Amino acid sequence: MLRPSMVPIANVMNEFDRRVIQYGEDPSKVRDDLLQSLDDEGERCVELGVETVLIYYEKRHQPQTLEVNPLPFSDTAECFVVGTFSRSSTLKSILGRVLQTASSLTHTTKVKVVCSQSTPGDEGILLASDIPDATYLPDKSFQQSIKEGKIDLVLVGADCVLLPEGEKKGVVVNKVGTAALAECCKRSDVPIVCCADRWKLWEDDDPPGLEDIFELVGCEMLDHVLVPS
Repeated sequence: MLRPSMVPIANVMNEFDRRVIQYGEDPSKVRDDLLQSLDDEGERCVELGVETVLIYYEKRHQPQTLEVNPLPFSDTAECFVVGTFSRSSTLKSILGRVLQTASSLTHTTKVKVVCSQSTPGDEGILLASDIPDATYLPDKSFQQSIKEGKIDLVLVGADCVLLPEGEKKGVVVNKVGTAALAECCKRSDVPIVCCADRWKLWEDDDPPGLEDIFELVGCEMLDHVLVPS
């Protein structure tokens, strides 16, 4: 059974077969092209994620959004707080660049990263250890912070994304708990953004087999599903 997290590998293998078997291209060249494409698409996804987070960060400095809530996990009240769920190299890269960019700006508002613990597996604890000065909260406390307006933006990744044509709505496959988090954000008017690269697109009407650790999240529950075109 194909696991959702293996969708990029399956997509690359299918593209390799298509180019080599159907079109007779040189296997070594195709391999190198696809490996480069994996890197390039990942980079494009990171750049789009950074751009989007910084747009929300800049909105913080507009007059109508200057009110700042005190944070239970920081001595500094004036923070733009980005929350995350689960763990991925994409999120790590996006948040690392956001922190670096924000530190070079003249704004006094700092960027703070808070990770949801992400049980089962506690990936949020691991991600918090990957990012400078990041902290983590138990999942329930994380959602409570969203409800209290102490988190400005939530960023999640995806194991795969289905964006079917026609009337059928798109869905994101991600770790269990993402749907409840998206619903919490929706009710609390806190934006939630999903970042995924093009190789995670699953061009089938049905998602790959789901284990207990994965679930479907309707794209309508997310403010943005960022997949570079």
